Amino acid sequence: MPLRWLLIAAIALVACTTDLTAQLRSDLPPPAWEPIGARITWKGLSFIVPPGMTGTPQGDAYEMTGLGVLGRAGQCAIMISGEIPARGDLGTYAQDLLVANMASLGVGITDSQGGSNLAADRRVGRSADGWRYVELNGMVTAGGANRARLMLIERGSTVVPILAVANPSNGCVGLSNETTPNGNTITWLAFYYSLKLVGATPSDHLRGQVIGRWGGSGASAAAGAGMVQDEIFATNGQYDSNILGGAPTGLVSSTGAGRYVVDADKLAVYPAGGKPEAYLFRVVEDFSVLTPSRSTLQLCKIKFDVGGPHERCLSRSN
Repeated sequence: MPLRWLLIAAIALVACTTDLTAQLRSDLPPPAWEPIGARITWKGLSFIVPPGMTGTPQGDAYEMTGLGVLGRAGQCAIMISGEIPARGDLGTYAQDLLVANMASLGVGITDSQGGSNLAADRRVGRSADGWRYVELNGMVTAGGANRARLMLIERGSTVVPILAVANPSNGCVGLSNETTPNGNTITWLAFYYSLKLVGATPSDHLRGQVIGRWGGSGASAAAGAGMVQDEIFATNGQYDSNILGGAPTGLVSSTGAGRYVVDADKLAVYPAGGKPEAYLFRVVEDFSVLTPSRSTLQLCKIKFDVGGPHERCLSRSN
């Protein structure tokens, strides 16, 4: 299946010289991981092509293809369109665009349960630069790819579509909460965290969103360990963290407390008597076709361990 598609009715953005590369505070520790590379400016957007991929302008779209950050086989492809007119509900429009683009390749796409309600399996968020977005993903029903994802960015009367497709052995755009082959969803996140839109208004909303209690459990195949984690971020700038893990060597537990700082999409923690750390992060709202009446608020950070960079999400606790 060719890793190229049509994005409907693309409208070119007027070239603009607005600064798209505002810097984070220089006095904070560097993030555990962040995308690096040459910054591309294209039709009013600025971004870094993820490591392991090659970017090429394709008329009214910009295409990136390659193995990606952690890909060991197969291909990942990401294509950005220029702005197009907005139409109705953002999630429904994103579903229509994703279905139409897969149909143009002669393939279908289903939700995580094999149905047609792609908008039910969605992720909603707002970037540190102030733009709101929805992400949909699905299973491709035929052809060389097995996963597809579309992010639709809201821009008032227009939207910006960004479409991605992954071959089965690459896994750069798996389903929500799916452990994809090679853990390569970091390729998609590398692009997301580098993306800037001209005219976007920087916002400090993440400072308020991070406040609260977050928890979850998970496992690291690379580290051979499972863990339960709990984090609390208070309004006074203090945090507490508790981790209980199980490894081949036995139980491991750790606690931490100190102060924290949020600057744009960077979360820095200063543990009392410990070494400061920082992470790129976002707060998202996840919807699932399995729980149509309930959404889950997630605090997602880019961590780095022996398996490489990956996104770790904790759910909001009441």
